[in-house]
Amino acid sequence: MTAATTATAHARSAPRMAFGAVLLLGWVVLTVIWVASTVTSGSLLIKGVIALALMTLLAAMEGLEVSVIDRWRNIYPDRTTKELAGWLAARQLFVALIVTTATILADRHKLTLPGVGSTTDPTATKVFAIVWTGFTVLWFAQILPKHLAATNPDRYLRHLQRTCFPVVDAVRVVGVSQPGEWSAKALERGLDWHEPESDLEEAPPRRKDSLAEAWRAL
Repeated sequence: MTAATTATAHARSAPRMAFGAVLLLGWVVLTVIWVASTVTSGSLLIKGVIALALMTLLAAMEGLEVSVIDRWRNIYPDRTTKELAGWLAARQLFVALIVTTATILADRHKLTLPGVGSTTDPTATKVFAIVWTGFTVLWFAQILPKHLAATNPDRYLRHLQRTCFPVVDAVRVVGVSQPGEWSAKALERGLDWHEPESDLEEAPPRRKDSLAEAWRAL
């Protein structure tokens, strides 16, 4: 890559970098407000700690998805892809429950702006909860752990496999994800969703890139 090409690439990415920096700065300001609004009472502080703990668990599960997909054949050489699909379906329970619960626990009916005052405006508090929780989950409980897991899936599994696998396996065995699997199969049959064998034979071969390879490219 020539110097001119490099300079052009940097120039094109500059607006994206600047917008990202503005978003991060805005998140820092919102975090200060959230902390100030949380430490006002013991009950809110407990809810805040639980919300952060749930987001941490979500981060562990999100990274686990990438590392397990990338290393499934190494971990369980005798298990089928169907068993991997069942494991991933069970893992989704934590995503659904944690995001919902964390949003409720992180919600504040009164926002405290340090050095300015406070507000109980319903619209402001709801928008605040959506924006702060949304970006916190997106950046630190999804993108960050997925990238870490993709960069070094073996190390990620070494630290979290013993802790998280039994929990996901318990959910899978109990059958919490079963209704979703039944719904998917029923809808696929109703819509004739599966590609005919003739179309599969004529279609160009699909790339074998793994999910982890895509996240590593980030």
